[in-house]
Amino acid sequence: INAEYGGTPPPQLSGQMLDTFCYTSIKDRHPVTITKIIDQIFKLGVKDEKYSEDAKEVTAKLSRLKNRLQTDKELEELKGNGEDIEIWNQAIRELKPNTWFSAPWLFIECYMYRYLHQAFQSTATLTYPSFDVFREEKCQGLIDSLDNIREIASLLSQLVNPTPRDIEMFIKLSLWGNKTDLSLLKHFNLDLSDVQSASVDKDNDRILSNDLDKVIKHLTSLDGGKIDIVLDNSGYELFGDLCLAEVLLTSPHVSHVSLHMKSLPWFVSDVTEGDLQFMLDTLTGSSDECLSKLGCRWKERFSEGTLTATHHHFWTTHAGFSQMEKLCPDLHDSLKSSHLILCKGDLNYRKLVNDRVWPHDTPFSGALEGFKPAPLCALRTIKSDSIVGCGTGVVEGLIKGDREQMFCGTYALISSNL
Repeated sequence: INAEYGGTPPPQLSGQMLDTFCYTSIKDRHPVTITKIIDQIFKLGVKDEKYSEDAKEVTAKLSRLKNRLQTDKELEELKGNGEDIEIWNQAIRELKPNTWFSAPWLFIECYMYRYLHQAFQSTATLTYPSFDVFREEKCQGLIDSLDNIREIASLLSQLVNPTPRDIEMFIKLSLWGNKTDLSLLKHFNLDLSDVQSASVDKDNDRILSNDLDKVIKHLTSLDGGKIDIVLDNSGYELFGDLCLAEVLLTSPHVSHVSLHMKSLPWFVSDVTEGDLQFMLDTLTGSSDECLSKLGCRWKERFSEGTLTATHHHFWTTHAGFSQMEKLCPDLHDSLKSSHLILCKGDLNYRKLVNDRVWPHDTPFSGALEGFKPAPLCALRTIKSDSIVGCGTGVVEGLIKGDREQMFCGTYALISSNL
């Protein structure tokens, strides 16, 4: 128990909390996600005989998964030989209660995507990485974002000696890029181009907790430091994250940026190795000189080692970050060398604060429950219920005014333990 909070932490969000976005997600969004995948794989099996038998197997497993979710059955242990299997199954055995609506939302949502991966990995023709059920959607998301990406690339090409103001601008670009979450755009009937246009609006009054000044002060005090970025979405958001990395590496303050990706398809649009490669290939192959030069520069940075990208199975477990040192001490130890960990997006934020029903004015550092391998900052547009570090009554007032706007990325947080 973190002494800074001063007591037993509150419970984690679950489907038993009916007046929450969490409940709506379990009841409505998650079954829709599974149904879309079933339809996609069924059509693939009909279209190409090569996939026919495996498609039948996957759709049967996912139909059963959807039924167990909607009828609130207990979670079943996972199968296979993955390095994360024992972490998962030990947690499932210890989870009480462990039905879809009674278990913590963070747990069951991560379990759903890990089960999806298991269903595909048991086949001969639909296994990752050769097959990624979300790949087409992610690639199209990048293609649809190219007009906005060109504009940002042009701006970046003009920076020679980035100032603190330039760093601030690209941190905000990275922040608001988090709004482009493919798993939520259709749920809220949002248009990708409209979301990205709105993201250019950097009004501070939409950042409900803003530690940006502290972050800039810390970054500009470094001399050749190491920055870790725990990535979230591919496409437009990933481009913004790479631009931020470029600005930092061009400055005297940072000499190495390490990107942390997912090791398997996750939450529809999360970055995998294939998504990063598609980004780089799209840029270098572009007829736009500015984009092609930028893509070549990033490939050079990866080759020389100033920019690196890795994945670790911890990022696709159920676990909050406060459990990292116990479950995956190798990852925790590697982060100790960082001068700043930037955690992108809603899921990483939920894992930082363990997706608990914290009072909204709880200090961010207290909600971390002891997780501090290095200085860290969360860049998150709000898409779920867990929110801390805000003024008393601020969040409650916004929810009362327009509840839906609170969970579609309209508002944001820049929260640090600095």
